[in-house]
Amino acid sequence: MSTSNTASSALGTYLSSAGGYFDAQLESRRDSCGTSVYAAIDLSEGTKVVCCPYSLAVTPDLARRCIPSALLPSAPSAPSKRPARQPDHELMALYLSLHALPSAITMRVDGLDLRHHVYVEHLPSRDSMRTTLYFSAVERELLRGSNLHGATEEREAGWRQEWEEVASWMQDEAVRKALTFDLWLWACTILSSRAFPSSLIDGNKENSTPVLFPGVDMLNHRPTARVTWSIDAGVASSASSGSDGSLTIVLDEAVGAGEQVFNTYGAKSNEELLLGYGFVLPSNPADFLALKLSLPPSAPARLVDLLSQLKLDQLRHHVPQSGEIPPELLAQMRLLVAQPDELDAVIERASAVSLWQEAVGFVSWENELDVLDAIEGMLVSKLQALQQGAAADESDGVRPEVLEMVQIYRQGQTKILQAAISWRETVFEQTVDKAEEAGVSIGYDDDMDDIDEEDEEE
Repeated sequence: MSTSNTASSALGTYLSSAGGYFDAQLESRRDSCGTSVYAAIDLSEGTKVVCCPYSLAVTPDLARRCIPSALLPSAPSAPSKRPARQPDHELMALYLSLHALPSAITMRVDGLDLRHHVYVEHLPSRDSMRTTLYFSAVERELLRGSNLHGATEEREAGWRQEWEEVASWMQDEAVRKALTFDLWLWACTILSSRAFPSSLIDGNKENSTPVLFPGVDMLNHRPTARVTWSIDAGVASSASSGSDGSLTIVLDEAVGAGEQVFNTYGAKSNEELLLGYGFVLPSNPADFLALKLSLPPSAPARLVDLLSQLKLDQLRHHVPQSGEIPPELLAQMRLLVAQPDELDAVIERASAVSLWQEAVGFVSWENELDVLDAIEGMLVSKLQALQQGAAADESDGVRPEVLEMVQIYRQGQTKILQAAISWRETVFEQTVDKAEEAGVSIGYDDDMDDIDEEDEEE
């Protein structure tokens, strides 16, 4: 295992020359995660392990200043066919990509100012990437039946369209030819796996953009890591870009000698981690199942307006490991399965209240059971698709580390689906009991009983 002092590395020297630093007792080691940071001696709580001055941060504003118009004319106002265009993402990806082009090409571009060669040289190579967009065709088949299969195709299509448009705006023929999609994919993956929110610099959380902090992004993720992202003002810089301050990672717990020093990226599911970062966590406490409700094309306009009025128009939901279905999803389903007279009553109530819970917290006992019946269909369908897709696990040509990650991801999704089906069955039985207590006769058979009987027969 290759080990070197992190502070004395080329990246460490690069940081220190601008007023940043790595703690002198950190070691860089090659391991299964690539290059990770370890403690050479015991590090106490309060240790400042790494500091990056804002002057070294890679930001959209920096990219705008460093990329001449010949490479990205009129950005971000250039015409685009993409409805969800992200000009800041384009600039950041292009800035990183230009660093990876041969110097014979970039040196002849007037006005191009590439300041982060040392940093880019320390970034993971394309060969080391393990996000789902770097899966082979055979490996992607392991994702079939899961949310990740569609999410991977959607992200790849979006980044490919972004690359095609950026290349089409370029006036420099040599750069356009050298800017391949493989290179663009690498740059986008660096952003998805290593970027911080720009609100750390400007405090604007509503309009946050991706920002890279060299050195800080070397720390790997552990959801339970106890650290503070400390914002320091007035760090001196020999390469000031007009941005005072720095981002420092401070330990809020002791780290023993030989142990890895972690950051935390926040609560992220294995789906998010595998798609954007290229790893998963066994027994991930933040894992969840994503459920997206699709409105039928025949949905009446008044239903769509009502969802918007009640602020129930967010159709993507997260089911936790307990399996409990989010209340917002249940409320949306009540409206979708409501009879015309029931929907009329909800619309009338909604005009007199401000919270969706007051308008559609309950419609009728029959409606409630219809909702739970529809939820059952959603969950069973997703579980069957996930189980059928898992049959491809023994395919030839699958890298062992990829197979292991996909298995962990699928197992987590399966457990949450099974928990959600169990939760739904319990709530269904409770709902029938409550309806009967209210004097309502419910002639309703739970389809889950039929499924259980079929399982027993098999």
